[in-house]
Amino acid sequence: MPTVEPVSPALGARVTDVDLSQELTERQWEEIREAFHRHSVLVFPGQTLSIEDQKRFSRRFGDLLVHEHLLPMTVEGYPECMRLHNDADNPPGLNTWHTDNSGWPDPPLGTVLYAKTTPAIGGDTLFSNMYLAYEKLSPPMQEMLGRLTATHDAKKAFGEDYPELGEMLKKKSIEVDERFGGGKAVHHPIIRTHPETKRKALYISAPYVTSIDGLSAAEGRAILDFLYRHIETNEFVYRHRWQPGDLLIWDNRCLQHYAVADYHPHERLMYRMNILRGEEGRWTTS
Repeated sequence: MPTVEPVSPALGARVTDVDLSQELTERQWEEIREAFHRHSVLVFPGQTLSIEDQKRFSRRFGDLLVHEHLLPMTVEGYPECMRLHNDADNPPGLNTWHTDNSGWPDPPLGTVLYAKTTPAIGGDTLFSNMYLAYEKLSPPMQEMLGRLTATHDAKKAFGEDYPELGEMLKKKSIEVDERFGGGKAVHHPIIRTHPETKRKALYISAPYVTSIDGLSAAEGRAILDFLYRHIETNEFVYRHRWQPGDLLIWDNRCLQHYAVADYHPHERLMYRMNILRGEEGRWTTS
């Protein structure tokens, strides 16, 4: 059976004594699934995986997401697998806290990232626990935020506020205006209830959020600025130092993450898959 050991007080666990290149038994799967909901980030060190292996493991959690606008960045024959390659000619992209793809109507349940090549120093990924971020707010703030929604717009993440992402797409012949020009903004509750754990979590994502619905621009900006600082609280955070062969899966419904872009010009190669939705279905409003 897998051995599960916490990696920080806030979140995360290391899972050993399991080979993800092999089919999981039902007992192994139930242990991993329970650990995922308990710890939100699972670290599987020292794995030797093909893309098929990663895909098989990821699909145990739900259907995999394919984004048409990112197909030029995927592995041939695997539209659900993004190849994230950075080196001297391809500097890192997004360098801020976020949760994946919140600018779409149905954001992904989770992300599975496998490390093939890692820099000798730098390139860590930080994770922040949005359960704790919600629970550490005062009751009046929880009550107010629980009644609010925010507007999330995918175009914002690839626009002038985040030029590094736009430049990265252009290198792959992906035109931002062409891909996102007709896209519509979406509205998500600021507080969401996890469908499996039933715990409430803060749900904002700076690259995508444009406003808080129903508030003036000044009011919304003041609240968002506070929340963006709040999620950086050290007691909410686990910092992962990557090694080749690490596979991580994390829960986008209750976490934010930050891939630190401090390793240029060194090489970093990762394979990423997003899990669209599991058997428990969509998130619910608080």
